[in-house]
Amino acid sequence: MGGRTDQGRNARSLKAFSFLLLAIMVASLLLVHTTSYEPAVSYILLYLVSSVGIITATAVVPLLPNEHFTTGFCGSIYALYAAIVAMMVFFSGGISSELYVLLFPLLLASALHGSWRVVLAVLVAVLFCYGLAMLPGLLEEGTGQEIASLVFYRLTAVGLTGLFLIYVARSVLPAALAEDYATDADHSLLLERIQEELTARRGVPVAVVLVDPGGDMETMDLLLKRVYSRIGEPVLLGEGNLFGVVVSGVDDGGVESAARRALAAASSLGARDTRAGAAVYPRDARSAEDLLIAAGRALEAAFEVESSSVIVLAGRGASRSGLSARSG
Repeated sequence: MGGRTDQGRNARSLKAFSFLLLAIMVASLLLVHTTSYEPAVSYILLYLVSSVGIITATAVVPLLPNEHFTTGFCGSIYALYAAIVAMMVFFSGGISSELYVLLFPLLLASALHGSWRVVLAVLVAVLFCYGLAMLPGLLEEGTGQEIASLVFYRLTAVGLTGLFLIYVARSVLPAALAEDYATDADHSLLLERIQEELTARRGVPVAVVLVDPGGDMETMDLLLKRVYSRIGEPVLLGEGNLFGVVVSGVDDGGVESAARRALAAASSLGARDTRAGAAVYPRDARSAEDLLIAAGRALEAAFEVESSSVIVLAGRGASRSGLSARSG
């Protein structure tokens, strides 16, 4: 659940990068035909690999609906791009190829999703694919120390760039995104998020967690940042501090764990009298509207329990230091 990003943002980021990668690949193909490009080029194999990347970037990724752009799917596409770029490097001169610079915008684009796990997965894929492309050249007889040092330098540069972007995606970007959260006064945005999850994850449990950190919460921006990085993207509801988070693919234990982390984050920032209510599809409701209503009733039930911090799962009860209660 941690680092989950909105599928609409994922789709926009990946589709935009796909068109950028297309332009870069076309420019690269033009570059290898210039007289200034000295390394030997296997043109037929380079064209074959490039055509796979061009088809993926123009006819596959941009035409997919937004609900397909989960975090795992985006990571897989970036890994595919990394493999294509590595093969382009191999067939355009290998160690002497200048096309390795295409790996840097690939890493940068993966960081824009706001998930450090995506960046880490892409970094591993980039290092593995590029290292594999360089291996034949390094094993050739007569390869000097200078060439080996050049490969090591490039791998180090890519690795350090990836580590920096992991830090950005984990610490800096969530804070920037949290500052831009709009108030969902009529709950339409949260309903849209719920419906997207239900559509994208048919047959998989989808939960809505509503959190009220209390009226004395003064650092909401920081709280939203922590919730975003640890659980999922929160949606502010109304003019108060109430917000909701959509999580999927988890059981009751996972839902309660997400709620506990949200309340713990609020408590660490000085919040008092924190409450959370959650409902799970399809057990508690069969539609997005009913799921949100069930979560709202669970939150109302949480306020009926006398404790400083209470979590209520719809139809299951309250959880806090052994307390138990039934939600309506």
